[in-house]
Amino acid sequence: MPGSSKITDQQIDDALASIKEKMAVKTNFADAEVQAAALEKNFKFFDTDGGGYVDHTEFVSAMTRLNFVGVQGILEALFDTFDESGDGIVTYREFALTVFGLNKDYFNPATKCVIERVKMKIIERGASGVHTITKILRRMDRDGSYTLGRDEFVEGLMVYGIRDLDEEDVDKLMGYFDRDGSGRISIEEFLRGVKGKMSRRRKKFVKMAFNLLDKDGSGKCEMRDFKDAYDTSAHPAVQAGQMTADEAIEEFMSTYEFEDQTDGVITFAEFMDYYKGISCGIQEDDYFELMMRNAWHISGGEGWCANSSCLRVLVRHSDRSQEVCEVENDLGLDTSDMEDIRSRLERQGVQDIMEITLSD
Repeated sequence: MPGSSKITDQQIDDALASIKEKMAVKTNFADAEVQAAALEKNFKFFDTDGGGYVDHTEFVSAMTRLNFVGVQGILEALFDTFDESGDGIVTYREFALTVFGLNKDYFNPATKCVIERVKMKIIERGASGVHTITKILRRMDRDGSYTLGRDEFVEGLMVYGIRDLDEEDVDKLMGYFDRDGSGRISIEEFLRGVKGKMSRRRKKFVKMAFNLLDKDGSGKCEMRDFKDAYDTSAHPAVQAGQMTADEAIEEFMSTYEFEDQTDGVITFAEFMDYYKGISCGIQEDDYFELMMRNAWHISGGEGWCANSSCLRVLVRHSDRSQEVCEVENDLGLDTSDMEDIRSRLERQGVQDIMEITLSD
């Protein structure tokens, strides 16, 4: 089985407790509000543009200033825990308030237990579970506000099949996700809670895959990008004449789009959201890496994680030596175009190519 270094919830809790201890000493054991303000000030020192947030490097610098050294893995896990949107930044005021229990009951164990129960019910169906609950809850949003009242929320969970929540459980869920006390919960906030956090390692591979499609760096992928990446001739419906190549591409793209934003353009946010749904059902980072490398033909990886989907060819050289070479990052490659294969290999540094044979 593949392995990956994991940071446990207990280690995260211990890190948060350590922050509180350090700030207590630093503020001469002032009350929680003063300690939170001092922690916020520590992060603000590294907020170079005054935006109210820090990126990963700035976060680590701020924690190092508090003498958190030699715990890189824990700092990364802590950062990912608070990187709600997966966009690589943490709002440090919310972080400070949460550490000192001033930001709702963010880490309340009883609430976390209910959330985990609901989450497991959803992800036990795999990626389809997340997509199904998303569609159901959005159907419950009859006024288009992207929020749900208590009755709508409970009805949506019951339609999905979650029927074992009592009134106290629902109270905990509503209290956690009703951020502004309006009596309604944000659908997106709830879905983020279900999908959980993605590690920086997983986010890196999602970004790599998106960049393979988004060749012009525009931050969005359209049909032409998918056409360049995928050969639909092997699609059963295309072969049977039941679907055109364009229709097959549209069908594929629709899996990534938000249901209420089907515009034929895939943004990075949509792409990341899709893989968050996939990620929550995959326990090991190594397996997620392998899946992404093989699905998107991303070369590299070590051991268990090594890519096995890129084209391998037999190259013969003028000195009669031969070697099996991988055509790196070959997404969208036409395997019948030997000139393109040759040119790619030469760019990779393979020299003196006399003959190329497709490897079995």
